[in-house]
Amino acid sequence: MAAERNSAALDTTRLAESSEMVMSAADKRSKKRKKTGQIISISQGSSAKSQRRKRNPFTIFSVLLLTAVLAGVATMMVHFSAELNEINDQITSSKAKLAAIQEEATRYQIDIDKVLTNDYVKNYAETKLHMTPVKNAQKQFVFMASGDEGKIMDESKGDSVFTFIQNAFNSTFM
Repeated sequence: MAAERNSAALDTTRLAESSEMVMSAADKRSKKRKKTGQIISISQGSSAKSQRRKRNPFTIFSVLLLTAVLAGVATMMVHFSAELNEINDQITSSKAKLAAIQEEATRYQIDIDKVLTNDYVKNYAETKLHMTPVKNAQKQFVFMASGDEGKIMDESKGDSVFTFIQNAFNSTFM
């Protein structure tokens, strides 16, 4: 067997023996410590739990509330921008309708102006309404006399009713 060990490129038995020696020394130390009660062994799961930072419930609630408020604000912004777009579309369509109606009104006014000439109105008045044009004999001029004028009298001489009553009391009781 010694010959076999020497010919092997890697002697695994020596490694196994040395690792057992190391393990046994470590086991001996841990057994001694366990007996004294100074070291507590912790499993892998609980050590990861203890290494995590504990969260404050108020901080968690505050972050959640802030997130909800920001999400609400973002939703409202999207909603109001959609409403604004709809209102802008309505304004645009209303302006287009107004322009079409104004164009139509202008066209009708041009048609009316073409049809309603002075000759047409005169013809209509004579045939349909049986009216005749005014003749010079029917015209009467009114002359005003130059003596018919309004004039303001001197205000200092004319007394009002109240001054007359006051003067009457003064003369009676004094």
